[in-house]
Amino acid sequence: MIFNERLKELRTEKGLTQVQAAEAISIAYRNYQRLEADGNLPNFSNFVAIADLFEVSLDYLAGRTDVREVNGGALPAPEHQIMLEAEVEVPEGTEDLLRRVISAALAAEGVDLPCEINVLLTDDEGIHQVNREMRQVDRPTDVLSFPMFDLKPGEKPEAGDEDPESGLVPLGDMCISLERAAAQAGEFGHSVERELSYLTVHSVLHLLGYDHMDEGPMKRQMRVHEEFILDKLGITREMEEETP
Repeated sequence: MIFNERLKELRTEKGLTQVQAAEAISIAYRNYQRLEADGNLPNFSNFVAIADLFEVSLDYLAGRTDVREVNGGALPAPEHQIMLEAEVEVPEGTEDLLRRVISAALAAEGVDLPCEINVLLTDDEGIHQVNREMRQVDRPTDVLSFPMFDLKPGEKPEAGDEDPESGLVPLGDMCISLERAAAQAGEFGHSVERELSYLTVHSVLHLLGYDHMDEGPMKRQMRVHEEFILDKLGITREMEEETP
């Protein structure tokens, strides 16, 4: 069931008209009509408001699970193996941050098998070389992702995908330029911690099959998941604005 069908079903169960639902989440009536008509995901704040209104999880609202309750039926978090390799000097606390963000992203996406992810921390020159050798793209970038599985958004590794020796699912590799992350943090006016967290979440989602090859639904879908995970981590722009 896709988003607009589930949205209409929840509204009907609650006995609300489209006008009442639009008022409850503080959006224009015509915008709400479009949500039920075309099935495109709303922006992050409206997505959360809709989930809160109908008291369901974001995953249920998006049609990724049939469990309505937030955290309903959750299992103990698996122990992932996150292998970090650094070609440059890494600021104190960065490795712990990345491990925490990766684990949170996998948990938010419902990955319930222990995974192995390899992370290379480098600079612009290093990521330029990786980009050229692996993708034949002759320029530096901020983050690169190399998934092991051909997943679709919302799919997860399954039993049997584990490496028989380690018992871990080899989810894939990521490469992050710390130099580019610091530069972009300054450009966007937020902390390096937020920029690194965003790039890491972005890369994990790529490993899980999300993409943004267009400027339409795929990119919006990925953005909703990125903001949801960062919000769960407490890494938000609002947090930074309130920090003295």
